[in-house]
Amino acid sequence: MKLRLIILLNILFLIHAQLIAQSKICISFYNQENLFDTLDTPNKDDSEFLPQGTYAWNSEKYFNKLNNMSAVITQINQGKGPDFIGMCEVESHLVVDDLTKTLSKTGKTYQYIWHDSKDERGIDNALLYKKEWVQSVQSKLFDINPDSIGGSITRGLLMADFTLKNQSRLVIFVNHWPSRRGGETESEPKRIYVASYLKHLCDSIQKKDPKVAIVLMGDFNDHPNNISISNFLKAKESMQSLDKNDFYNPMYALMKEGKGSYNHRGNWNFLDQFMLNQNLLSGKGKLKYLNQSAQVFKEEFMLETEEKYKGNPKRTFGGKKYLNGYSDHLPIYMYLQLD
Repeated sequence: MKLRLIILLNILFLIHAQLIAQSKICISFYNQENLFDTLDTPNKDDSEFLPQGTYAWNSEKYFNKLNNMSAVITQINQGKGPDFIGMCEVESHLVVDDLTKTLSKTGKTYQYIWHDSKDERGIDNALLYKKEWVQSVQSKLFDINPDSIGGSITRGLLMADFTLKNQSRLVIFVNHWPSRRGGETESEPKRIYVASYLKHLCDSIQKKDPKVAIVLMGDFNDHPNNISISNFLKAKESMQSLDKNDFYNPMYALMKEGKGSYNHRGNWNFLDQFMLNQNLLSGKGKLKYLNQSAQVFKEEFMLETEEKYKGNPKRTFGGKKYLNGYSDHLPIYMYLQLD
């Protein structure tokens, strides 16, 4: 009798574990580092990534790049590929479409969202997702007013508004904030403006729908402790110290552990981050962040082996030297639980 009870309990435990795994979704972000096609796009400064350009960007290098990025993406989420993956530095719908076709050859089928931004180089944000999790989706690109950031023309904020299969609402913003070109201090007001604008958009969404789950992801070109993130976007280190409409930034703890998605002069830090609104932390809704699940995806094949740069992300180019690598950033990922 006792043996039968133990067997029954083990079966129930395995069924319960399987059900939890089936209702867990993986969300990722990955800076694609100059995923350009080989075509000359009018009114965009893509001259470096043309066959006759600085990097002699041809079809062979382009398809190598697609295969390399696909090789990384497919291994995230224990080889299943993320269920949602935001990305930046993609030039066009053509490259996003080609990337999804490359992924499909590995058995990973994705739909994608892309909007053409006004960025001068033509590098945009995109979001790929597996259709089986999604009931419906609407998307929009929020452009950044150049006059508000000193005349610079930059990529907008990509919003995807999902209704998932469990009827929960998940809003994802994919970001790629203005770079630090010209100096961190000098360029900081640009990122502060974008942070304030994004916070305004999120506050408006939460005011209309207090139950909405919001995930911010992207390459913010600032670290978790920079004021654009902590003071203006209100993304904080601790879940316990959040005021109304504040965000939780799980990358802060990883940063303190010395981890990072980007290595600058031997120092790891996080330009790539997730921020979560409080509805994903409370456990009261149909979506919940799995605590401490945010991590960096870092495998040996993605890293430099040359002694001087050993352990750094292996890029497509080192200067003008073709390395046939991946990206200068590492992807990040996390998990949400669906009730």
